[in-house]
Amino acid sequence: MSMKVYDKEMYNKQESLKTAVVFIVVFLLGFFAGYITKSFTNEPVKENNTNNTYVVENR
Repeated sequence: MSMKVYDKEMYNKQESLKTAVVFIVVFLLGFFAGYITKSFTNEPVKENNTNNTYVVENR
């Protein structure tokens, strides 16, 4: 049996929607995993107090 053209279009739309949903879910899971991991390793950020200015002398 062969699928009708309409059935093929519906199937292709369903598959592309499934793929998009999977990518979004994987992205959100990774984002939240990174956010939770960051909250567990909450070390204070050291400020680097180096003076990065350069003095150019005119001679």
